Amino acid sequence: MKFSKIILLIVIAFTFNNCDHFFEFSVYEANVIQKHKNTTAKNLELLKNVTTDTQDFKFAFITDVHYYYDDLEAIINDINKRDDVKFVIFGGDIADQALLKEYEIFYDIMTSLKKPYLTVIGNHDYNSNGAFIYKQMFGAYNYSFEFNNNKFVMFDNIYLESDNEVDFDWLSSELSDNANFSQVFSFAHIPTISDDITPEMQEKYKDIMLNNNVALSVHGHTHSYSYEPGVVSYLIIPTVKDTAYGIISVQNDTFNVELIEL
Repeated sequence: MKFSKIILLIVIAFTFNNCDHFFEFSVYEANVIQKHKNTTAKNLELLKNVTTDTQDFKFAFITDVHYYYDDLEAIINDINKRDDVKFVIFGGDIADQALLKEYEIFYDIMTSLKKPYLTVIGNHDYNSNGAFIYKQMFGAYNYSFEFNNNKFVMFDNIYLESDNEVDFDWLSSELSDNANFSQVFSFAHIPTISDDITPEMQEKYKDIMLNNNVALSVHGHTHSYSYEPGVVSYLIIPTVKDTAYGIISVQNDTFNVELIEL
């Protein structure tokens, strides 16, 4: 017995001494390095320096990278060629298994983007220790920002993979000042057509959108395209795998949607 324990200790010691990144792909690794932390706050600061000459502007929406990094790079390169896009919103599923390495690859690719970008959390981002990594790397799951007298509300509506209750009270409260803005845009990973939120949650979300004059609700998750115009319009953008992304053109009191397919 003592001999077996000695052999085991030798094996462990050898492993640690000969593998610099022994835990690099562990599902429990969440040691986000300092320069990767608080990315949302950093990008909101960058957004403050973005200006427009008129009320009109455009932003891009990308979603569901999983592990299609070459396709993400192609989309980023295409957006960088456009002077008309002021910022980018990423709609969740930054990662697939939510390993720290996946988050780091995403972060590194996004450093080549020449525009500020903001994110919402996706259901795959909750896998493993992903929610903790996301919070360290990006920040709050629910937050909002303003641009050119329009409000943008970023909402965590992950239900099945999350240990948290979906905070509809926060969403309703955050949208309650909608009369102060030209238009309000809402973003959440899971759309109301998905079975990954309950019918009650679907109706609750739609009621909040309608009662707070939200112009457009934007989503990912289904890996397909859908656009339903209405009093509240609903938009779903396909996965990065399809080398597709959305462009939303905002005017004073209206907007237009365009699907870009590379």
